[in-house]
Formats: sequence, structure tokens, C-alpha cells
Amino acid sequence: MYLLVALAQVTLYGAVGGVAAAGVIFSLAGRWDLWNVWAYAGIFVVVFSFQDLALYRKNPELLKERFRPAAPGRGQVLVGVGLVVLLLHWSVAGLDQRFHWSDLVPPAGVVAGLVIVALGHGLFAGSMLVNPYFSSQVRLQADRGQRVISAGPYAIVRHPGYAGQLLFAVASGVALNSLLAIMLTAIALPILVRRTMTEDRMLGDKLAGYAEYAARVRYRLIPGLW
Repeated sequence: MYLLVALAQVTLYGAVGGVAAAGVIFSLAGRWDLWNVWAYAGIFVVVFSFQDLALYRKNPELLKERFRPAAPGRGQVLVGVGLVVLLLHWSVAGLDQRFHWSDLVPPAGVVAGLVIVALGHGLFAGSMLVNPYFSSQVRLQADRGQRVISAGPYAIVRHPGYAGQLLFAVASGVALNSLLAIMLTAIALPILVRRTMTEDRMLGDKLAGYAEYAARVRYRLIPGLW
């Protein structure tokens, strides 16, 4: 029963994310005929619902950890700031469709943005399914026997979940046809980098074998760059 409640809770978060995005943008745009916003919201709902159902079948312990972490971690302030930035991002995108400040992205660019948004969400979800310690908190999970994960996307970068969020942040404004919204998501990039650095430093200091893994997989987020 507890797992079913956890599944319902985290799946609701994914659905609420899509509904919230659509609700904010459509209400501020004053129109409902924005096909790209429907697609954008649909990506949220489909990817995260699939992710949570797969997690329920494959790793119910992680589902419980994400629903109710066993211990507090670090980085929650950054998460809160990130959510505020996301709401502002959607608000600017909606207002841009009403007042036409910078809705200048050509249809092909919007489609490309939607594809990258989907890839970003998919990379985030895929990283979670590979990593049984993909907590919502930045914490060392000694209580769950945490070990280094180097399979799948973790063989390319050390924090592929955050890399997926980076793809989303870069492409979201393009997908929503708002140059101003693109500029706003630039605020989120330092937040994401800071959280990545916090987690990477913690794992390097406290998780056995992580230093050797970091020596093999040199890049945190972007292959060949950082």
C-alpha cells in the first residue's frame, strides 16, 4: 500500500508539472490553440508517468526514497529557487504569446526545441532507472548501501540526470517560442552547476571508489567540456 501511495504521489508530480506548465502558459497567453504548448505539456506527462511506472516495477526502494528520503540532504534551497525560475520561465513564455515581444522562433526551431526537451527528460528518466540511488536529496545513502554507478549514461558523464536537466533548460524557451524565456532559463544554469558541484564534491569525499570513477569518467555534465 505504501508503494502504491508513493507511486501515485510521484506520478502526480509529473502530471502536475505538465498541467502546471500548460495552465500557466495558456492562461497568460489568453489562448488555447498553441500546439507546441500542448506537445510540451504532453512530454512532461508521458515521460514522467512512464518513468515512475518503470521505477515501481524495477526499483520500488528508490521510489520510496524519492517519495520520502530516509535522511535530509543538501541542495534544497537550490531546488526551490529552480522551481521559482521555472514558473517565471513559463509565465514569460505565456505573456510573450499574448504581447508578441519575442515569439520569433521559426516552426522548425520550435520542433527542434521540443525534441531536445524530450531528450532531456528522457535522459533524466533513463539515468534514474539505471541508478538505484537517484535520490531527490543530495545525500550519501549509506542506509541503502550506496555504491558507484558507472553503467549506461554514467559511463559518459558523472551526472547524466543533471545533463538531462541542462538540455531541458537550454531548449525549453525555444520549444515555447519565446526568446525572452530562453534568456530567463540562463538564470537556472548556475543553479544546476552549483548543485552538480555540491553532489560531486560530496561523493568524492565520502563514497568509496568515486575518486577512481571520476578519474575514468572525467566530465561531470558535458562530454569534452566540463
